[in-house]
Amino acid sequence: MSAELDHQGADIRVEYKSHFLNYQVKKTSYSGVKSNKALPRKQKLEGENIDIFYEVLNSNIFDDPKTKNGDFRLPYKRFVDDKRTERFANGFIVFTKEVFLPKKKEINNS
Repeated sequence: MSAELDHQGADIRVEYKSHFLNYQVKKTSYSGVKSNKALPRKQKLEGENIDIFYEVLNSNIFDDPKTKNGDFRLPYKRFVDDKRTERFANGFIVFTKEVFLPKKKEINNS
């Protein structure tokens, strides 16, 4: 990610089989405060704009993932069930290839 690319409305830009894919990473909120209005891209980049939504969790969710009655906390369960993200031992969270595979498959089948 570069500042120039960010100003053009993309965090990740991929060229695959002559298709330009402009991915923008966006946080998902479960706090009840969310706008349904899409934010406009600052400048237009050639290609298709794709939003990647992810949930930001506090590190204490990973340190103590279970409730007092032994059930996994809902945010932790959502994170584990989402195969698009992975958490490293140092706490760093990255996207896996799963976030890109649906678009790759769509392009391959076209």
